Amino acid sequence: MSQNKHGISEKIMPGQSVLIVEDEGLIALQIAEILAYEGYSVLPPESSGEDVLHSLEKTPRPDIILMDIGLSGKMDGIETARQIKMRYGIPIIFLTAYSDESRTRRAREISGNNFILKPCTEIDLVTALRKIASRSTPTPL
Repeated sequence: MSQNKHGISEKIMPGQSVLIVEDEGLIALQIAEILAYEGYSVLPPESSGEDVLHSLEKTPRPDIILMDIGLSGKMDGIETARQIKMRYGIPIIFLTAYSDESRTRRAREISGNNFILKPCTEIDLVTALRKIASRSTPTPL
């Protein structure tokens, strides 16, 4: 198996789509560029919990969601993720600059240990996505 420029094994799951939910436009763009370069299909990013819930009702659902904890709008990323998990069961990885116990505990209830602390590296992103994808991809019989 070959390796990409980051030294990560080239093992992209075919058809993996990722939705980025991030209220900082430049961060969302940077993450989208990294993931597109790595071969993921990146959906148009959303910036609020309300927007992403509305979007999921009307568009094809992503395979994985990268969710910032601090979002614009009335709902934070943790509440948004809770609703997405209940309605759709889509795997979620939290992106956060926050590491306080209260938020961490709430987020772990929804997504286990699927966290990436900001600022993050390209390797952090790709490794976390592959970890989730390998858990959610059915094994052929």
